[in-house]
Amino acid sequence: MQDLLIKNGNVLLFKDDNILIQNKDILVKDGKIDKIEDEISENLDKNTKVIDAKDHIVMPGLINTHAHIPMSIFRETTEGCSLYEWLNERIWPIEDKLTKQDIYYASLLSFIEMVSTGTTCINDQYFMSEQIRDAARKCKIRAVITRTIMDTDGDYATRVEEFKNFYNTRDENEDLITYSVAPHSLYTCSGACLQATADLAREYNLPIHVHFLESVDEIEDIKKKHGKPAIEVLKQYFEGVHTILAHGVHLSQDDIEVLKTMDCGIAHNPVSNMRLGCSIADTTKYLKEGINVGLRN
Repeated sequence: MQDLLIKNGNVLLFKDDNILIQNKDILVKDGKIDKIEDEISENLDKNTKVIDAKDHIVMPGLINTHAHIPMSIFRETTEGCSLYEWLNERIWPIEDKLTKQDIYYASLLSFIEMVSTGTTCINDQYFMSEQIRDAARKCKIRAVITRTIMDTDGDYATRVEEFKNFYNTRDENEDLITYSVAPHSLYTCSGACLQATADLAREYNLPIHVHFLESVDEIEDIKKKHGKPAIEVLKQYFEGVHTILAHGVHLSQDDIEVLKTMDCGIAHNPVSNMRLGCSIADTTKYLKEGINVGLRN
């Protein structure tokens, strides 16, 4: 791997819970930061790449904690829709017509946009996962990829097998691409489907990535489907598994108390939540209660 020297940058540094911006040089060797100093002028390997970062900020890459990578091509489809209307009447019918080539090129577009705005790692939840992985490899971006699992049509077993086949074709020496198990949501997955995803996560030692209480309608829908509140369903299947909850907008205090006992974090999606009329998650309260909150960039 080529060494890299970043010179003259305004470097974002973290010290004692404070953020400092200082003019520094950064030397990267073998893909890892080796030195951060006022001036690095030592003899360098002739192949070292030098970047002059004068008048630029140098900072850690942003992380998109919840994405549907190819869906950048569906912008402006949300106007005037609630979440369920958007999914059932617009997005899912379009997705049924997508080809592998569509997914590949849409993923490339999304990766280019994210890299250009500072995002270097994406936690995804989608399908046709091989094409997303191929695009991620081409862009050399860090991604957590999966095959979304649900059974609104009564068939979760096929999707479980698709995930297994996808995961088992991974390159075990690949550093940039890792994996999660992704039941779509508690309202689109039966108990058997949720159990199957929990078993996969434990078998492969992978995190769970699931939509959770994005809209107020889910509160009653999940209770009708599973016979108990959403938080009890979550705890029943995923306790002890590291779980990323996408959205988490409509959490009660009782929900928060349970989440504090679990290995969970919230992937906050403010723009999506506003556009689909889902309200805004009380992230200030979540953070004060000790729940980890990440941002979907």
